Amino acid sequence: MKETFRIIRLFSEFTNPFKIVSGGILMGILAFIVALVLVILLRRYMLVPRRYPVLKYIAWTYFLLLPLLAGFFGFKWGLFSSLRKDIKQHTSTYIEHIPASFDDQTSGAIRAFFKDDITHYTSNQLIDTAAEIIYRQYYATLDKQALLKDKSNMLVNFIVGITKGKGVAYFMKRSIHKLLSEKAGLDEDVSKDLMASRIDEIIKAGLFAKIILIQLDHFLQGVQKGILVTFFLILLIPVIEILIAHYLHRKKIKAEIQ
Repeated sequence: MKETFRIIRLFSEFTNPFKIVSGGILMGILAFIVALVLVILLRRYMLVPRRYPVLKYIAWTYFLLLPLLAGFFGFKWGLFSSLRKDIKQHTSTYIEHIPASFDDQTSGAIRAFFKDDITHYTSNQLIDTAAEIIYRQYYATLDKQALLKDKSNMLVNFIVGITKGKGVAYFMKRSIHKLLSEKAGLDEDVSKDLMASRIDEIIKAGLFAKIILIQLDHFLQGVQKGILVTFFLILLIPVIEILIAHYLHRKKIKAEIQ
């Protein structure tokens, strides 16, 4: 939970913290109510007779613990869901906070590449290579910015920390390729000069900020999935206990009939 609020606090400069927290609270309340209704409706199955008294008491605690558990994880899931929505609504704010030098350096690297002999490249290969150059320049710039140890670089340090690994690298290269090819209409029929011009326009239009936002959304989506997985794994414990209780109860009834 401490890590959750650290992330919220980190983005508070760019987003609306009240809106994010209120979204989490609403989702938590909704999850609590849904879980409470479900345990009441399923009370016959949950309160099946147990062999040991302690298990009977545990079964009764499900009526309180399960809704509270659902409310807690619903709150956390709602926080990150609201954060993702709020970040998308404040895209222009993020772009304003990205130094112009970031895009200038990337643009310079792309221009240098297109000055070389690229006649043997297909248009698709050029897009792939451009995406690779942008990806490398992106991380090189982030690493340099993170080393400044400035207070305003907390978000940069956070991004650097969550974007290590081959899986993230593949995702980012694919995302950059998509931005270049689909968003700007780059395909095999586009000339090399026009492609260079369009890529340069995309970079200067805030490509760096868009890459960061894609990464953040990918990371936060992963956090949401992790919250759901954790919740259902914990939920397995009472579910398995109830299933075992039902099995033993039916077995006991069959034995008594015989």
